[in-house]
Amino acid sequence: MTQTRIIFFAGKGGVGKTTHAATTALACSDLGLPSLLVSTDPAHSLSDLLQIEHANEVTKLGQYLDVLEVDPYHELQSNWSNIRDYLSSLLVSLGAEETLASELAIIPGMDNMFSLLRLRDFYESGKYAVILVDMAPTGDSLRLLSLPQMISSALKITRYLEKYLISPVVRPASRVSKSLSKVIAPADVAKAWEQILERLMIVRDILDNRASASVRLVMTPERIVLNESQRALTYLSLFGLTTDLIIVNRLLPEDSYSAFTQTWYENQQMLLENIRTAFHPIPIRTAELSAFEIVGLENLRRYSRDMYPIEDPSKLLYMKKPVQVGSDRKARRFSVAMPFVDPGKCRLMTRSNELLISYGSQLRSFVLPDSFVGLEPSEAAYSNGYLEVSFRKTSV
Repeated sequence: MTQTRIIFFAGKGGVGKTTHAATTALACSDLGLPSLLVSTDPAHSLSDLLQIEHANEVTKLGQYLDVLEVDPYHELQSNWSNIRDYLSSLLVSLGAEETLASELAIIPGMDNMFSLLRLRDFYESGKYAVILVDMAPTGDSLRLLSLPQMISSALKITRYLEKYLISPVVRPASRVSKSLSKVIAPADVAKAWEQILERLMIVRDILDNRASASVRLVMTPERIVLNESQRALTYLSLFGLTTDLIIVNRLLPEDSYSAFTQTWYENQQMLLENIRTAFHPIPIRTAELSAFEIVGLENLRRYSRDMYPIEDPSKLLYMKKPVQVGSDRKARRFSVAMPFVDPGKCRLMTRSNELLISYGSQLRSFVLPDSFVGLEPSEAAYSNGYLEVSFRKTSV
């Protein structure tokens, strides 16, 4: 059975992610590939673009195309109800009003978590050849894609506390202490939480599979957008996600050149060259500013034929190993792809068999190979888009 492809469309708000996710989905479905187009952006515009009713359940648009706008409230109710009931009762016992407690029990970021769980379910169903994800603007997208990595640490902590503290000591004590029983989560709630974390760990394995998951960055030829896209590529690489295509959207057509658009056109062409230089060797595809409004299936399909005239748009267009391991007679090296990085702003730490790299607001941990046991990081250098960390034996 062919492995399901997941393609995330990411970028700054308003650059055309939804349009390009939809046109790619139509191009895939027109090739006979069973495709699912998913929106995880809370401010859904996919149904407006397709001119259909809000698709908060899987909606069929053709023989090979389904659409879904993930409804965070529906997902919370389906996945979070018993945990939310516990948190709500806890907040009420602490003095919160019942209505307010119910709202506060929805922890920020839960919608992101359950969006990932839905993707996992669709991926494992084997029903679709391609899953295309229209994502929220860059900041929310990065939080969504980095979530499985953070969940890994949360699961370890949860299991440790439950095994060595909560189950043997605290929960038995709560049965004879009324005040303690209000605070400690029942066993079924703790189990439900662990099951959710375990399901998210499977999502991490899916995202780590470079043959199945990739990101396509959509941008417009504007300096601020270029800067944000460079930061996004850095963080995506840090979390081991392959970016296999850059889409530069809304370029002025050459035949539209006039006195009015002269400066605008020239500035776009200059920035386009900067983009090609900055993101090389990732493939770059350009899309001209359309003369018609790209709304509705007919116009989207017409636009998709211009974007993907012949080839299969679901294919992985570029693959670069995000992590490389090498050695020489002096040291072993652990290299992480991190384009556009200021090496002086990178912080390195080790913890047991893990290497932790902190850059900006993001922290990523890497489990080191067994061959690094007994070695300590001695230096770090930045070369050809990779952060190279050298490990040597410690002197006794």
